[in-house]
Amino acid sequence: MLKRNGVYGLAEVYVRCKAKGYARSFESMCRQIRSRGYRKPVIHRKSYTNYDRMDGKYPGEKVQADIKYVPQECVRFPAYGDRFYQITAIDEYSRKRVLEIVKEKSTFETTKFIKRLAQRMGFKIRTIQVDNGAEFVNDDRTCKESAFEKAVAVLGMQLRRTRPYSPWQNGKVERSHREDGKILYGRKTFTSEKELRKQVRKHEARYNKTAKTVLNFKSPNQVVEEYFLKCNICLDS
Repeated sequence: MLKRNGVYGLAEVYVRCKAKGYARSFESMCRQIRSRGYRKPVIHRKSYTNYDRMDGKYPGEKVQADIKYVPQECVRFPAYGDRFYQITAIDEYSRKRVLEIVKEKSTFETTKFIKRLAQRMGFKIRTIQVDNGAEFVNDDRTCKESAFEKAVAVLGMQLRRTRPYSPWQNGKVERSHREDGKILYGRKTFTSEKELRKQVRKHEARYNKTAKTVLNFKSPNQVVEEYFLKCNICLDS
């Protein structure tokens, strides 16, 4: 199970082991993995920043968004000078993600993305958090709003910007980008633009069905479904 699913995290390995009859705890499984030398322990260093986190309390309360380069070494087809980028949005409460491949890093593409985001997430979005990149917002020296900022206002969302040079404030989307590099871009190559988009959609679907330790060994899709099922039960009663 570790060999087949370890790249998706130990929570996914544990859930699949339990489905096959494994009876020990998650901590016991991790100890066995470390003691047998299958994987080295990961040391998490404490952060000393004074940043005031605002974790989501329900799906859509807060969504982080960012954009990253698709590594050139993965692109094995004639791009004719084009660069490809991945726009990512992740819901803080459920960790559900929406991914999209675009050909330019601009407010034009991020505006189109934000207009479709709520429909693709499956729930209304209250707050969207982004960094200070020009593909999202204008700098503080101008009073003009970018196309993305205007679209956010029209959609009734609140826009929250991270502090300059503080990527950890968008930590969930940044960490998910590292996972993309490890799981998708570090293991696959793409022979056409169609194949690139297809693999990213497949990766998005797999991520949203993968169990997470932070979600109590549930997948993002399960968390969203259970939350709205609970809300419907409360309304009926």
